[in-house]
Amino acid sequence: MPMLDSDFDPLGEVMTAPDARHPRIMDRPVCAPSAIRSVLAANADAEVLQRYEADLDVAYEQARERGGLTPLAETVRRWWFEADAWRDPDAQRKFLARVGHHRQHGPPPPPERVTRQEIRARYGV
Repeated sequence: MPMLDSDFDPLGEVMTAPDARHPRIMDRPVCAPSAIRSVLAANADAEVLQRYEADLDVAYEQARERGGLTPLAETVRRWWFEADAWRDPDAQRKFLARVGHHRQHGPPPPPERVTRQEIRARYGV
C-alpha cells in the first residue's frame, strides 16, 4: 500500500488555520452537516462545535429510532442558521449585540421585525 504524502486531502481542500488578524468571510454554507461543521470548526469556539456534534448525534439516533429523517433535517436546518451567522465574524458580533439588546429592551416594534416568509425568501429554508 503506497504512503500518502502529507498534502493528501480526500476532499480536495487544503485545511489551514484562519488568520486571527484578518478574519475570512466564508461562503454561505449549504444546508448539510459537513458544510455546517466546516464553518463552525473554522470560526466558532470548541464549545459551539461540541454542542453541534452532540445535537447531531441525538438527531441521528432519533432518526434511526423513528425510521424517518425529520429529526435530522430539523437539527441541520436549525444549525444552518447558526453556521451562517458564524461565517462572518463581524456579522456574528452585530447579531449577538442585537440579541443582547432585545433581551434587555424587548423585541423591536412590529414594523421592524422580519417575518418567517421574509427569512424563507432570503435564505431558502
